This record gives sequence, C-alpha cells and structure tokens, in this order.
Amino acid sequence: MKKIFLLLIILLLTGCTKYNDLNELAIIKSIGISHSDKYTLYAEIIEEIDKDNNPKMKVIETESDKIEDLFNNIKLLINKEIFFAHIDLILLDFNLEKDDFQDLINYFLKHNEFRNDFLCVLSKDIKTILENSKYDEIEELITTNKESKNIIKISFEEIIKDILDKSEFSLSEVTYKDEITFNGNYLYQNGRFISEKEKN
Repeated sequence: MKKIFLLLIILLLTGCTKYNDLNELAIIKSIGISHSDKYTLYAEIIEEIDKDNNPKMKVIETESDKIEDLFNNIKLLINKEIFFAHIDLILLDFNLEKDDFQDLINYFLKHNEFRNDFLCVLSKDIKTILENSKYDEIEELITTNKESKNIIKISFEEIIKDILDKSEFSLSEVTYKDEITFNGNYLYQNGRFISEKEKN
C-alpha cells in the first residue's frame, strides 16, 4: 500500500490534481499465471480511487493460447490506460514448464513498461489469494518467516537470470485458508517443480 500512496503523490505533483485523473489509469498491483489447456492470467487492478485516496481493488482474468495475448486481452477488457510499472507480485502455478517460462521471460524483456524486481511465489490458489489477501501480507509472511521456516524471497529478475544461466531455482508455495500461509519450498529442476521431499 505504501507504493500506492507514493504513486499518488508523484501523480499529484506532476499535475494530476484530481482523483478523477487517477481513475483514468488501471494500475496493476499483482498478477498470477496458470497453464492447463490454455494460459490464464489473473490481474489485481486498482479499479478506482475515491476522494480520500482509498483504492478499490478488482481481480480480472483472461485466457489465451499465447502469453502475449493475455496482456493484450487485459487492455481490451479495461477501457483505461494500463499501468504495469507498479506490479509487486507474481503468483505462478505448478504446471508452468520450461517453454512457458521462456515465453513469459521473452514477453517481459520485450516490453519495457514492466519492472522485473517484483516478488515471485508459487500457488495452486492464485485467484483466491488475489481476491482475499494483499501483497503486504505475503511480503510480511516471507520477511517474518524467512529464517525460521527457510521461506524463499526471490524476484522475477533473479528467476530470469537463473533460467538464462540454466541454473536451478526454488520458490515458496503460499495458500489461503482464512489467512495467507506458507506451504513449503519447491525446486525448479528439469522443467518442473519438485518438493523438498522429492529432492531428498
């Protein structure tokens, strides 16, 4: 939430003096990507900001055979200018394979409106988490449990580097049952995610 308010201050200082001006933007805060027969993109968007600068959030989803089409579909679904630069979190499902990651990386590297330093986690409950929790809660879970539970804090930028270097990397799984919960670490190896138990 701190980043949202910082963004509001920046926009106000650059001449957007009314909250109506801010509502012309669709600011994406978190995204999730899954893959079965098709790719599904979930996007948590600041739908509007009221007069007291309180954001109203909305989760939308779209499907496609191609990752690039997912983001184009988001632009078509929302009749606003899409603002990607403040994505804080990406939730990835367990079905993503080597080619999926390569396509995702290619898309992000090709489009300079994205930053790549956002937090990455695994989840089977992507939509539920985006609808019921906030990035701050996930970041706090990771920060407070990093030492005691070996929870992993890794950015998409680090994953890009590992994949391009053909190195293994690990992600933490999060679930939602009344609250956001850490559910173990998984190693990405030979094109799939395996649990710590499988690795041992």
